[in-house]
Amino acid sequence: MNREELLNRVKTELPESPGVYIMKNEGEEVIYVGKAKSLKRRVKSYFDNTPKTQKTYALVSNIDHFDYILTNSELDAFSLECNLIKKYMPKYNILLKDDKSFPYIKIDMNEKYPRVQVARRPKSQSGVLLFGPYVTGTRISELMSLIKSAYSVRWCNTNFDKKPFLERPCVHGEIGNCVAPCVSLENAKKYDEVINNVIDFLNGKTGDIKKKLKEKMNKFASELKFEEALAIRNQLKSVENIDKELITSLSNDSNIDIFVIAEQDEVYCINMMMIRGGKNVGQINFPITNVVGEKQDILLQFISNHYSEQSMLPKEIVLEEISEERKQMLQEYLLSNFNRVVKIVVPKIGVKVELIQNALKNAKEQLVHSKDRIEKRYQMTIDALEKLKELLGLKRLKRIEGFDISNISGEFSVASMVVFENGEPAYKEYRKFKIKTVVGSDDFASMYETLTRRLTDYIEQKENFSKRPDLILIDGGFGQLHSAYRAVQDLGLDIPMISLAKRDEEICTTKSNEPIRLSKSDYVLRLLQRVRDESHRFAITFHRSLRGKSLKSSLSEIEGLGEKKINLLIKHFKSVDAISKASQNDLEKVEGIGEVLAKTIFDFYHPDIIK
Repeated sequence: MNREELLNRVKTELPESPGVYIMKNEGEEVIYVGKAKSLKRRVKSYFDNTPKTQKTYALVSNIDHFDYILTNSELDAFSLECNLIKKYMPKYNILLKDDKSFPYIKIDMNEKYPRVQVARRPKSQSGVLLFGPYVTGTRISELMSLIKSAYSVRWCNTNFDKKPFLERPCVHGEIGNCVAPCVSLENAKKYDEVINNVIDFLNGKTGDIKKKLKEKMNKFASELKFEEALAIRNQLKSVENIDKELITSLSNDSNIDIFVIAEQDEVYCINMMMIRGGKNVGQINFPITNVVGEKQDILLQFISNHYSEQSMLPKEIVLEEISEERKQMLQEYLLSNFNRVVKIVVPKIGVKVELIQNALKNAKEQLVHSKDRIEKRYQMTIDALEKLKELLGLKRLKRIEGFDISNISGEFSVASMVVFENGEPAYKEYRKFKIKTVVGSDDFASMYETLTRRLTDYIEQKENFSKRPDLILIDGGFGQLHSAYRAVQDLGLDIPMISLAKRDEEICTTKSNEPIRLSKSDYVLRLLQRVRDESHRFAITFHRSLRGKSLKSSLSEIEGLGEKKINLLIKHFKSVDAISKASQNDLEKVEGIGEVLAKTIFDFYHPDIIK
């Protein structure tokens, strides 16, 4: 439809009621999902003559038609919008998705002797204490290092729930790394005190850990172990830095997430700052481009996506500004989806205003320093995908699947399937195949088998294979391409397929005998190279994994080689593959492997060598 036809449809068909609108291009691809209190007024604004941003003009120029879904309320529309964005990952919504998961420190008090563990995406459970989230891996590793240094907690995975006390502790208990609660009731009571001290530390009480670290430092110094004493002194400085993070104007139980959004030339950056236990545990920036909408709606959509990816909600969300209507909608959304009452605050004075200003300054600085990088990423993904679609004459191009074969002389033959959606790798969609019907090294037949299996599963709508690729990419020239394309034709499907010849980096298509040649700096070619190289990497990794497992199992077949000596060999050579290639002299150098056993191992892997 042209713009006038779309506007006429809006005027005659859409009601003045809440709902979700779904914009599609001529290839039936969903390119934008939005919500509205009044569908007629909101959708009309896209096609009338009111001024629009450059990104909105770009969206409108790609709209061929739209669908809509009526809802009972704007809150229902908001929830539906979030779900549809996750389902379709539209071009003009996609970069709002936040797929980061922050680590927590977890102490499960339901365990007989609770451990201190790092957990990602933990579920809230009765008796499980969670501390965090911690924005960076360095931060959480620093905390875990402090806990290990100051407190003798257990780190083993043994389940003691049904075990009586043991006769003797493990090596960690013997050298003092663990209180060894598993050996006596007295030790078990001491362990309870240790865990309580760890909990106090994670709750912000640092007096006890400072005392323990100072005692340890003085002990090392008195024993003239100056390097160890210096390491403890550095840990004490880390604890002092933690103390400095305390925001004195906030209570010790303050649990707050602060969100701000900065904008420059239609490129946005959202900053999220986290306050836990009255301490600033860190902030992180989320650069965003290629989005359509008002700043408050972009931020609102981001917040909803963020919490759908994270399991833990704060007690309070602090924002620079939000309309009363949006504020109420966000509160109701969090309550209905997560069964948590979260306070939404827009402060006017005090420390929270200062925190907002700090976060906003951080977001603006990020925009200044990363704007070029953000725009380059857009050119390498969304823009490159759009140009590739035009180059190949496709109506729709969002999902590219890349395939590759890996084997050595026909052994352990495997195939990989990698997926790029909107120009970015979708790791959860990757799949592996073991070649079943092909004997020997026949990459053509192996690729035919792989594609036949993958596309048959698509036809039958089997779980994990129900999505249709918009484009299939394989490695090779016209020979590999036409051989692989037979699988698509034999199944009666119409799925575009191309290949990328590694030697000259030419794009081969099924529509012409002449390859497409692009400049090596062209982002379209770079996108295809990333897909090709990623499928190759994934196939090689799977092949090595299978081969390594096979080699390890082969070690157990060698007479006189038990599990203990197998582990000694692996520890020495780092891999089973290296063991199979080692000389007899090198094998003899391993502790516990004598001349006779070394010769047995060497002869096992080199039966054709006559001595």
